[in-house]
Amino acid sequence: MRKRAYLTVFMVLVLLLTGCSSREKYELREDGILRMNAGNYPAAVQLFDEALEKSDGRVGSFELDVLKYRAEAEYRMGDYSAAAATYDTLWQVDGDKEKTEYLSRCCAMLILDGQLNKAKEQYQVLYGAAQADDGDTDELLLALGTALREADRGSEAMELFQQAVDDGVQNGELYNQLALNEMEFEEYDQALAFIEKGLAVGDEAREKLLFNQAVAYEKKLDFAGALQTLEAYAGEFGSSQEIEKEIAFLKTRAD
Repeated sequence: MRKRAYLTVFMVLVLLLTGCSSREKYELREDGILRMNAGNYPAAVQLFDEALEKSDGRVGSFELDVLKYRAEAEYRMGDYSAAAATYDTLWQVDGDKEKTEYLSRCCAMLILDGQLNKAKEQYQVLYGAAQADDGDTDELLLALGTALREADRGSEAMELFQQAVDDGVQNGELYNQLALNEMEFEEYDQALAFIEKGLAVGDEAREKLLFNQAVAYEKKLDFAGALQTLEAYAGEFGSSQEIEKEIAFLKTRAD
């Protein structure tokens, strides 16, 4: 009887301790969310880490949820490297669920952190997955391309843009970026060809494309083409003192 009584007490203690630990991890998560919403991101990350420590290395729905919150807190406090690592962990442990979203966010954090080589590697994996599933990586591609150009790695950006275009991606801003690159090398005919393709897409990049079309015509000394395009631009998107001044100048050259 005494042994049975001791065993019963032991089992009750185990259940109580397990229950306390389980309740504690949920409380830690909730406290972390409160701290994050209050803007205290370092404290939030610490609480999320403590909540994960209570899970004994197991990864279930609770742990995935905490990791998502931790990544958000790391991003908000500007620790992009840590956020990228957390999203990379989510990508690896969450099976097929939301893989593209995690990888996309991981790549975005790497871009913000300036880890462009690794961002390119992650982007190519993401791009392959998106191509297979008819996904859209245009926004991320443009962000990566912009970062590469700012880092004097414009040729790499153009290779990525050209890859997307060759694979059938229809995005006006991609064509605009390719046109701008050609204009830098005074390849105005090729720039105009890209602009025409971009205009055919008919998306929100039309304003920039039409303006750059006028610039390309003027650069190649086709003043009549530049005038016609700039007047069309002003009629569609509105004029300004600078544009009217340029139109007046082009009229003197187009005659």
